[in-house]
Amino acid sequence: MRTARPTIQFNPSDYDYLPLNFQPPQDGSAGFRTGKEALIQELPIPLLPHGLLPKRGFHIQPPRFHYGWVFNSDEFYVVAARCGFAVRNVTPLPPDITPTILYLDTYRAKKELAKILREKLGIHTCSPDFNIVYASKGHISISLTNNYKRGNRRPPDEDVQAIQKFFGMEEPAGWFLEAEAYRQWGPRFITW
Repeated sequence: MRTARPTIQFNPSDYDYLPLNFQPPQDGSAGFRTGKEALIQELPIPLLPHGLLPKRGFHIQPPRFHYGWVFNSDEFYVVAARCGFAVRNVTPLPPDITPTILYLDTYRAKKELAKILREKLGIHTCSPDFNIVYASKGHISISLTNNYKRGNRRPPDEDVQAIQKFFGMEEPAGWFLEAEAYRQWGPRFITW
């Protein structure tokens, strides 16, 4: 027998402190007040507005934003191979196959990247993740944190700059909107 969830109490004026493009719809439905495209045009941004934290229980929850860098699939594999975390799921590859992201074991690659950051760079302030995000250039993110973990707090600047240099990135890290499960405001049950 299914248990009925409690009714969500939603007051759109509770979110008036957020910039307009970050606010939920007035009626509490899923989406954004001014539409997702308006928000995506603002991203990436260096600082995420305060107040985009999920609430425990069944509420209108904010979208998830990831802080890091975005790549297309070829760039992602090149960085992973150059930096030593391109752990393949097929070893060895047949001689007529060129290694690409399709052969990457993302779970083991994330663990390897975390190990490299800890052991080679001495960085313990972030736990890297790979995500699909909305971006004008590419769609695969190497995320150092997200607003569901730390709110709008980023890892220390010196750690971010060391990782940026390690990846060989020219552009600085920024906040991007997730394109998967938590891509918009909406009713969700959160536990932790």
